[in-house]
Amino acid sequence: MANLNRIILIGTLTNDPEVRFTVEGLQIAKFQLAVDRFVQEGAPKQVDYIDVTAWRKLAEICGQYLKKGKTALVEGRIQIRTFEDGNGARKWATEVVARSIKLLGEAMKQQPVNTSASEPMDEVPGVEELPAEESDLPF
Repeated sequence: MANLNRIILIGTLTNDPEVRFTVEGLQIAKFQLAVDRFVQEGAPKQVDYIDVTAWRKLAEICGQYLKKGKTALVEGRIQIRTFEDGNGARKWATEVVARSIKLLGEAMKQQPVNTSASEPMDEVPGVEELPAEESDLPF
């Protein structure tokens, strides 16, 4: 039986991405995405704050174009890590490792992301388009 670990989120950045390099020289960007939960009509709004990590070229692009308050679509996989804190206690961290990111909203239409001089784009490379027809949806 096949396994699948894929997640697609649309949310608002709660902070500017923190971009740095690992000891091995790989670029990494970390940020948090606020995603509204689906609730029944009349129920109070609920929000999940989800940690997102991007690597290499995608991390560089995140640092250049993502800003606090911007809306983004993030596609990737869920990853759970274990580590020891300063006191030696075992801790767990759950995060989304981004495979692709697309900026959404009016701000991107006014200032498109250019990943090359000849090809203007309003998205981070690698994003897949979502189905346009409602008949493609499983519900």
